[in-house]
Amino acid sequence: MKESAGREFTVTIHRTIAEIDARSWDNLVNNSMFHTYAWMQFMEASAQEDVVPFYIAVRHHGCLVGAGVCYRVMRRIFGVSLPFLVCNFPLSEKMVLFTEKEHEKMVLPLLCDALETIAGQQKTWGILITSVPHGLEDLFTHRGFSIMDMSPTTYLDVVWETFPDYLKSLPRKAKKNIRHTLNQGKRKGLILEHSQDLSGTEHLYELFRGAMERHGHAHIIPCTLDVFKNFQKYVGEYTYVVRCFRGEDLLGYWMYFFDGDTASLAISGIDQSYSKEYNTYFNICYDTIRELIEKGCNRAWFGVTTYGVKRRIGCTLKRSKAAAKLRNPILNYLVRPLLSIRNMQVKKEYQE
Repeated sequence: MKESAGREFTVTIHRTIAEIDARSWDNLVNNSMFHTYAWMQFMEASAQEDVVPFYIAVRHHGCLVGAGVCYRVMRRIFGVSLPFLVCNFPLSEKMVLFTEKEHEKMVLPLLCDALETIAGQQKTWGILITSVPHGLEDLFTHRGFSIMDMSPTTYLDVVWETFPDYLKSLPRKAKKNIRHTLNQGKRKGLILEHSQDLSGTEHLYELFRGAMERHGHAHIIPCTLDVFKNFQKYVGEYTYVVRCFRGEDLLGYWMYFFDGDTASLAISGIDQSYSKEYNTYFNICYDTIRELIEKGCNRAWFGVTTYGVKRRIGCTLKRSKAAAKLRNPILNYLVRPLLSIRNMQVKKEYQE
């Protein structure tokens, strides 16, 4: 633990969440599902060896008023593996720099200073903050960060009381396609099983990894087999699985995390040898939406891939920005035109 102080604020840097009071942490992050003390324990226990966590705590007169989570990770740049400091959580859409609103203007700069300190001590090439809320861009650009457009994620606001109400809200063609898919699934003997049973971890993980490879997508902080193995132990109360079977064959699944208000459908896997014949993806998707409506979910996050598909089920794009900075001032200046080109490409790709 390293400590600094000034203007009645104390900043400490920790290598384990165990050094910070659990109740104070949960109160600060407003018990947001993916940022609670339990989730930090889960990530810390599950991360692979080259992912090193750091926690920043900012206190005002001894009370926790700000915090940050970051990870030293290895990223491949032009084929070379280089260390970077990343503020990111692989299952969440929110920034992982937290402040009490009344102290925001004082605390965010202190959190940024702490990130710079960690990056220097860890000899990383740069810092990446993967979610910057609208209105805070200037705070980071004044500190030498470049603002990047991230690939948008998708979400569905659940405003229906029943699944038939949801179907009625869709365009006629989409509604017809959904009913056809569900009826076809029944005729072919598909069974949708909803549970919090996380057995068969290795098989679930292999299907998930295959899906990531097909879409060319990878979490900045790798989602490994150890992550899957620890779901039950650390965050089992939030974790649900919708499996699709035909007989004893598992055709695919969606795993989602739900806190009673918001759901994140961040993990899925489909056996491609059956996918087209049984329309597995859509059967699981529609049955998951049915379940979320019944559970009283308000918003469901569907991730960054296959927007063309997700738009048909009513999803909306959520655009987000990141802040990136290389520690070498010359490289940091030279990379800005490349980031501008990348921003234009992202905007063009996701035009609505």
